[in-house]
Order: sequence, then structure tokens, then C-alpha cells
Amino acid sequence: MPRTPTPRATRTPRRGGFGRELAGALAVGLSVLAVVIVVFQVLAWARGVPGPGTAMVLGHLGAAVLAVLVQRVADRTSGWPATAAALGVAVITGATMWVLWWA
Repeated sequence: MPRTPTPRATRTPRRGGFGRELAGALAVGLSVLAVVIVVFQVLAWARGVPGPGTAMVLGHLGAAVLAVLVQRVADRTSGWPATAAALGVAVITGATMWVLWWA
């Protein structure tokens, strides 16, 4: 009698929810902003004019990397850890905007 393969456990798709999706958009936006700042700094170096500066470039790159890593936690977990990670992305984005742009 031939053996029938046992069905693999199927994963139930997790709903992202508005908060997780918003946090993802913030992480992507922060990453795009970091790339733009790097491009402006390179153009400034090429033209011999002052650009955004090293602190601005490193601050944006660090914040973007941190936001993407925290967003991965939000995407790969559920419950309170995902909520806390999504809030963490919002806090990172807000702090970056405050420190590097508005203050």
C-alpha cells in the first residue's frame, strides 16, 4: 500500500495591522531619507561646498539601520512584542527628526 504524504503544517497568515504597516512605512521613509542625505553629502564633496555634515549622515544611517532592525522584530513576532517594536520604530523616527532636523 503506497504511503500518502502527511500534509505539512500550514502557517496561518498574520494580519499586519495598521500600526505595523505604518511602522514599516516609517522605517522605509527613514531609509530613503538616509540615502538622500548620503547622496547630498557626496555631491557636496564633489563640488567643494559644505554639505549636510558627517554627524547628519551618520545619524541618519544609524537611525535607518536601527529602525529596519526593530521593524524586523515587529514583522516576525506577534502580540505585545510586535506592538512595542512598532512603537519603537515610531520613536526612532520621531527622535531622528527632532534631533537632526528640528532642534
